[in-house]
Amino acid sequence: MPQKLTCIIPYASISYEIEIQSGLLSNQKELVKYLSQLASRFAIITNAHIASLYGDQLYRHLSEAGLDSMLLSFPIGEEYKSRQTKEILEDKMFEKGFGRDTCLIALGGGIVTDVGGYVAATYCRGIPLVMIPTSLLAMVDASIGGKTGVNVPYGKNLIGSTYQPQKVFIDPSLLKTLPFNELRNGIVEMIKHGLIASYAYFEYLETHCEKLLKLDSKTLEDAIFESCRIKKEIVEQDEKEVGKRRLLNFGHTVGHALENLMRYAIPHGEAVAIGLLVESHLAVQLGHLDCNSFDRIRKILSTYALPLKLPSHFPIQTILDAMIVDKKSLKGRPRFAIIDRIGSSIDFGVAYCTYVDETLIRNALQWMNDEMR
Repeated sequence: MPQKLTCIIPYASISYEIEIQSGLLSNQKELVKYLSQLASRFAIITNAHIASLYGDQLYRHLSEAGLDSMLLSFPIGEEYKSRQTKEILEDKMFEKGFGRDTCLIALGGGIVTDVGGYVAATYCRGIPLVMIPTSLLAMVDASIGGKTGVNVPYGKNLIGSTYQPQKVFIDPSLLKTLPFNELRNGIVEMIKHGLIASYAYFEYLETHCEKLLKLDSKTLEDAIFESCRIKKEIVEQDEKEVGKRRLLNFGHTVGHALENLMRYAIPHGEAVAIGLLVESHLAVQLGHLDCNSFDRIRKILSTYALPLKLPSHFPIQTILDAMIVDKKSLKGRPRFAIIDRIGSSIDFGVAYCTYVDETLIRNALQWMNDEMR
């Protein structure tokens, strides 16, 4: 039986279902039946790799059901998460005469769901969107909550929109084709969810490492469900990231800066894992987090075989400058989400992030350079 969650944005009168079940994508009859109720035309957006794995099959099933469909793909890589890619996809849809009667299906990992969601948000001023994430990162994070966007030379995800899907279909069996490093990208986000919101979930991830890495179906489905629950409950309280949703950015102030400085040569999960440690180091310096908890955070990241390595020394000022464009920054100064223990975050009134004395930030970044180089 599928596990289901409903994400409800009360003030916006928006709700959608998140359905989790292994083999979900194989049940094409039910999938086609649901999709046929949303629109008369369907644009499947994916990347070149996923197109051959799952996209061609989905396109064929939609076409055989008599649904007017097209399959659009773009190359793999963060460099293609761009305004140029979005424009190319939109032009291809216009060339085929697709209008407001179109449903966009974002089939892929986080890059695909971000780009595809952004196309859906703006195409003909908004068309229905269905997410079918194929990576663990997309299943537990990118496909839920409505964040869409592209990267620009100044930083990651700086152009985009908040646009909620009609439904999210999560099929954990798709992860069997996922490379190990991509699996780790998602696990980092799961660890983050435990750190900011649930000690019990963090402990579950500590004790179920072997089963998760072996993709044990029950363990994987339960962990994905819990991550989705944590994220959707935060999004329900703060859709536009003006308060509590900033907690989901824990580890990302440093992580995104590293990604940008390295021109995305470092995988997202590895950058955020380093960010989780550095920002936890800040919490220790501030007197909010005890050293034993810090050691457990470091240990769990190592247990899941995250490299926690930088290729070279980064000038502290260069990293500080890169953090200024973070979404939480205010008046040219970065702000940080801060945990006070595993599973608990500080609200700082209603801001859920705070300024930190630059000396402490420099200390944490110097520690990063010394420990992870």
